[in-house]
Amino acid sequence: MIPAEEAFKNFLDGDREAFSVIIEEFHDPLIFFIYGFVKNSDTAEDIAADCFAELVARPKRFSFRSSLKSYLFSMAHNKAVSHIRKHSRLTLLDEKTQLAADDDYDKIESRIIADERARQLHEALPKLNDNYRTALHLVYFEKMSYSEAAAAMHRSVKQIDNYVSRGKAQLKKILTEEGFAYEE
Repeated sequence: MIPAEEAFKNFLDGDREAFSVIIEEFHDPLIFFIYGFVKNSDTAEDIAADCFAELVARPKRFSFRSSLKSYLFSMAHNKAVSHIRKHSRLTLLDEKTQLAADDDYDKIESRIIADERARQLHEALPKLNDNYRTALHLVYFEKMSYSEAAAAMHRSVKQIDNYVSRGKAQLKKILTEEGFAYEE
């Protein structure tokens, strides 16, 4: 698979199929990121579609000074915040977990424990300061570097470093208060 920036250059050179590489690479992570703000999957999909549409409609806005991923996530962040401002009504996340049918009791037990830990973490994240939550999401879930996260959040790398370390400390405190058991 070719890198997203190269695919975008090919798209700008007239290869319309190259844009599918960009969509394939960023569609799901972008929706997941936006969902963290708007808490509605349909709205998250609509905002992600708007981001891709804007990339097609205004391709010259991406200047190749940062990664395409940072640019898209920055655009998604701005659009999600605008949506929240306009609608100013957040809904709570109602996520159900599904277990795969498996005869091995140890695997089922491990999966249940992992799902419970993920659920606890997912429920604790909205309790964090918005900047901490966004920085943690970009760095740990989206695997962005601190500089990419800084570009997406319109902050300095030092601020991202502070957000991540403070966010982890605040998250640990929240999880400990809620009885989260850390593995030794």
